[in-house]
Order: sequence, then C-alpha cells, then structure tokens
Amino acid sequence: MRTTLRDVAAAAGVSAMTVSKVLHGTGTNVRVSQEKADQIRKTASELQYQPNDLARSLRNKRTMTVGVVFRQLTRLNQQNPYFPQLLNGVMAALFEQNYTLALCPKLADLSNNGAVSDGRFDGILWCRPDFTDESIQGLSRSSVPVVMMHTPADLVPGLSTFCADNETAMRRVVQHLVGLGHERVAFVIDEQNEAAAEAKARSEAFLAAMSDFGMQGEICVWNDDATGCVEAYVGTDRPHTAIATFSEAFAGIILRRCVDLGIQVPADLSVVGFDSSTFCETTQPRLTAVNQPVEKMAYEATLHLLNLIQANVEGLPKALPSSSIYDCGLDIRSSTAPPALIVESVS
Repeated sequence: MRTTLRDVAAAAGVSAMTVSKVLHGTGTNVRVSQEKADQIRKTASELQYQPNDLARSLRNKRTMTVGVVFRQLTRLNQQNPYFPQLLNGVMAALFEQNYTLALCPKLADLSNNGAVSDGRFDGILWCRPDFTDESIQGLSRSSVPVVMMHTPADLVPGLSTFCADNETAMRRVVQHLVGLGHERVAFVIDEQNEAAAEAKARSEAFLAAMSDFGMQGEICVWNDDATGCVEAYVGTDRPHTAIATFSEAFAGIILRRCVDLGIQVPADLSVVGFDSSTFCETTQPRLTAVNQPVEKMAYEATLHLLNLIQANVEGLPKALPSSSIYDCGLDIRSSTAPPALIVESVS
C-alpha cells in the first residue's frame, strides 16, 4: 500500500499540515524548526513516501506539463540525430523540476480557447517554426509562457529566443570553402525545411558571406531524398564544386546519392553539413559540419521557460524578452577538399 502524507505525520508525531509544510511548502502560517523538518524528511524517506504529483498540481492549478512544438513531428522517427540531442536537453531540464513533456505537431489556434491557453500546458517551447506560419503571430499575448528555439528574435518580438549564430556559422563555412579554392558554391535546403525560419536566416547569411568574398552564391531547394537533384546537378555545364546543406541529415542523404551515382566526395564535390553530431563520424566520407550546441541550447531554453512559468504562477510582472545566440564552430573532416580543377592545375 502506498504511504500517505498522514502516515508520515503519524510516524513523525506531527500534524499532516506540518508534514505538508516541510515536504511541499504549503501552509505559510505553520512554523517548523530545522530539527523537526529534518526529522520529518528522514521519516518520509524511511517510509518511502512519494508525493502525489497530480494532486499537488491540481492544488497549485498547474499541469506540470510543458508542450514542445515541432514543425515536423514525423521526423522523430527518422534517422535524424538533431532531435535526440534536442530532446535530451529538454528532458534533462524538465525532469530536474518534476515536469513532464508533451510533443505537439502544431498549435494552430492561439486564441484564448486554443491549445496554448486552454490549461493543458504550463508553458510552450516552440522549435524551428516556419517563418510563414501565421500561428506564431501574437504568441507574445499568450496567457502561458512561450519560448522559441531556432528562431531569429526579429521574427517573434516580445518572446525570448534561443538560436544559433547563423551569420557567423555560414561565414565560417564560406571562408573554409573559399580558402580551399572553391568559387562556385551553393546552399542546399531540403523541401521539408524550406519554410523553416532558420533556413531563411542561413540562406541570407550564406549569400551575404559569399558576396563579402566577391562571389555569387546560389540557393537550391531539393526534394527530401535528393532523387533526381544530384543527377541534374552534375549534368549541368558548370556545376558547383561545393555545397553547404541546411542539416547534417540532408547532407548524409546527398552523400549516399553521390555514392550511387559514382560521384567522388570530395574529389568531385565538397559537402558541408550543419549540427556536427556523432552522425558525421559515420558517413562516408566523414562529414565536415557546423558544430551547433543543440543539447545545451535546448537545456537552457527549457530552464528559461520554467523560470517564466514559476514567475507566472507567483503573479510576478512579465519578464522582458531575451535573445540568446550561440556560437557555432566548424568541424573539418573528410568531405571537403580543394576543387578538382585546382588539383589538376597544381599537378
């Protein structure tokens, strides 16, 4: 039989209200000495008392649940290392404070009766929204706290954002490729991510970096399995000698298509990914990629959300939004090299 709060009170020789004060922080008018509080905690531990989180959340008018919104929930089932890293960071922060996680494909209705404000969540962590998604407009007026990940701050005024430094990241990619001698470079996005806010930010950063080096970059959108795209790409008269991709997962797909078509990477084509998880060590060749601290970003974004939730519960004034931008390095592996024309001219 499960040990109750009253069982702990009886064993410790105190009232149930006193136990509740020590273990749950309720009953502000109850005064308990440090010695008595320590005794109550020891008794609760010996009796293996576990608080009823559901009952406590009902008393506090909290669900103890945070909703995490993904644009493409189906990608959790695919071999995409980005999502496990993100969820590891989110869950680490939530479990520290006894919160649970609910995954949501979208929250289209943001009215007072909608999913954001209907009481099912204490807060929302929104990951990688579409920049064309009308549902993110007006989020700052939500009755529950909302924090955005992978979203430039100017897209969601009034909300705290946690985002990679896409401008510096893409500059490092371009600098690396130009330093190898590449002049014709493209940034390739898969169709499912074409509308992602970060795809727009990285595209603009890529074009700006290429322009700074006196070159003209190109943005390409390929279908999600790159079928037909790589074939058409290498069949052109003046193919690019290097491509940077929106994600390491899509870069991996392109590498496999190159193998199928007999395209040598990096001899014929240099490829750069984005995220740089352990996945990049398993590709053939090993993938050069931007190192984005996804897990750290997710952990700190979730902690920030939990702080906003606590302030909301206590009725404190709404905090001013903050923007956290994370530096990204470039892990150079085996998928990038000088273009073939330069190698041939040197030899």
